[in-house]
Amino acid sequence: MGRSESKRIGIFGGTFNPIHFGHLRVAEEVRQSFALEKLYLVPSARPPHKGEADMAAAEKRLLMVRKARRGNPFLEVSAYECRRSGTSYSVTTIKYFKRRFPAAEIYFVIGGDVWSEIATWQAFPEFFGLANFIVISRAGFALEDDVFPEPLFPFALKGEFCYEKRGCYKHRSGHRLHFMAVTRLDISSSMVRKEAAAGRSLRYLVPDGVANYISEHGLYNK
Repeated sequence: MGRSESKRIGIFGGTFNPIHFGHLRVAEEVRQSFALEKLYLVPSARPPHKGEADMAAAEKRLLMVRKARRGNPFLEVSAYECRRSGTSYSVTTIKYFKRRFPAAEIYFVIGGDVWSEIATWQAFPEFFGLANFIVISRAGFALEDDVFPEPLFPFALKGEFCYEKRGCYKHRSGHRLHFMAVTRLDISSSMVRKEAAAGRSLRYLVPDGVANYISEHGLYNK
């Protein structure tokens, strides 16, 4: 078995419209907490749950993510969703990474806001037999309880998981569902877009390379 196949691999998807320091801090904390050898940032091309009118083109968002990850050897960028045709479905992305890294332990990262809508996702009951999941805290999603209440699990998942330890449930496949609190930086992509549209500085909201790219290409100007 090659070393490249035996890694713990993380997948962190999103529109990244644009990527900002909040995303990067989450990626770093998850990578460190789960001892991931690589965490892949995966910009989505046509996400089924997003309808932002000011969505930058997929290739531009992909390029900004590449600029943002520079200097961090643990972060990688995948163009898979941007380059494939059709709507971006997470189950398809997970299967792609499993083919690419057949012996890897895969960890799929989502936000707590996304978890609350997981039952609306394409083929969602299939997810948990394919990979481990990490649900990260976001504003308005508390992770203080020792045990997450059962109602947080969609009906289709009742009986699929058993409580293992604080913040961790074990799926019948052997994969695990982790709930992780992360540092909450009060930055959002919508905030960055508003600042850009108003012609204000994006310094300390996004990496300099991303700020320069937004300015040079007039992204998010109304």
